[in-house]
Amino acid sequence: MSLPKGVIDPKAENPDEMFVGWAPAPKVDRRFLLGALPLGLAGTGGAAWLIASELDDPGAGAWLTGAAHKIAGALITDPYPMLRFADPTMPGGVRTVLIVAQGKCTSALRLDDQRGHPVTARGVLIQRKGRQMLEVPPFLDDWLLPSKMELTSAVVSPQVKSLGVARLTGAIMDTKCFFGVMRPGRGKTHKACASLCIRGGIPPSLWVRTKDGAESVLLMTTADGGPMPMDILPLVADPVEAEGEIIQVGDLLQFRADVDAYRRV
Repeated sequence: MSLPKGVIDPKAENPDEMFVGWAPAPKVDRRFLLGALPLGLAGTGGAAWLIASELDDPGAGAWLTGAAHKIAGALITDPYPMLRFADPTMPGGVRTVLIVAQGKCTSALRLDDQRGHPVTARGVLIQRKGRQMLEVPPFLDDWLLPSKMELTSAVVSPQVKSLGVARLTGAIMDTKCFFGVMRPGRGKTHKACASLCIRGGIPPSLWVRTKDGAESVLLMTTADGGPMPMDILPLVADPVEAEGEIIQVGDLLQFRADVDAYRRV
């Protein structure tokens, strides 16, 4: 008796080549998969390596969340919140540690009462190539306490030196993410996050990279040394160029230029 049209005879010559979902895979399929699987894994791994090798180095930033740090120094709020203390190994004999809050609400920190006085601050350290930042809890009163340490003249009034006027090309980013909270904390993919951070009071910086790969990070201020206004936000994370004055304040480099000095490149 002949089988209905479309029904395969189980006694056919190669019944093993028919795939049935609940049955073991046919031998021909098993042979194909055993040969193709190593090639597929090797190809995927090679493509991943090639893509990764083309990405920029995220940098040596570190977010040291495993321990709390205490830093004692003079509390400075102009142009941005920071601690300054004596350190003979640093330019000008002082070290500057920027202060930011957890999250994106640095502007909520209550610092006016302690401004210009010696304090001890407690928080999480963020650092990148010698630059340091302290991330603090914004709504706890005991993270910032008065200190009895003596402040030297170098700490209270650090040396201010002009390094000249320069035209720089680079990218605007928020210092917190760039120092180590995000890796990498720059580029188009980071534009929204960086804009929110700067809007929340985190200092903006200009990241400049030379042709030989060396990088410089300059704290951005207005031409008169004040904090950058929110008008800078549309340019964040974009390649920009500006002419301004490079000022060294103790160990910290500032790039002083008003918003209208910047243009996309």
